[in-house]
Amino acid sequence: MKLILASHGPLAGAILASAELIIGKIDSVAAFSLTKEMGPKDLERELSEEIEKTDDDDIVLGLDLLGGTPSNVSVTLLAKYPKLEVITGINLPMVIEYGNQKMLGQLNVAQLISMATAGVTNVKEKLAEDQSDED
Repeated sequence: MKLILASHGPLAGAILASAELIIGKIDSVAAFSLTKEMGPKDLERELSEEIEKTDDDDIVLGLDLLGGTPSNVSVTLLAKYPKLEVITGINLPMVIEYGNQKMLGQLNVAQLISMATAGVTNVKEKLAEDQSDED
């Protein structure tokens, strides 16, 4: 399985670097940044090249947000590579979960999404809930 991250600016690479700081080197991950000098075709070419050099059929393309240039490029890529999975809203918990899944030799896209959404928490509310549970 392979995870390809793509974002506006350096976000994808920074998330990957942070995840590897926490859990160590994660195999089969690549990060791509859309810069202001690039156009959609440039990003599409880079992502296509990465997909083409991957032997695995299980490829997840993780994007920063729905509706931006990386997301729009992914629609073209889905037409070329129908087995490609595309998810938006990449974050650190999602990439760490991918690393854990990779170590176990499994790929569960629904679990990647679940970890990403579970990682968004209002800490003040959580503390208040925990406090009321103790009372």
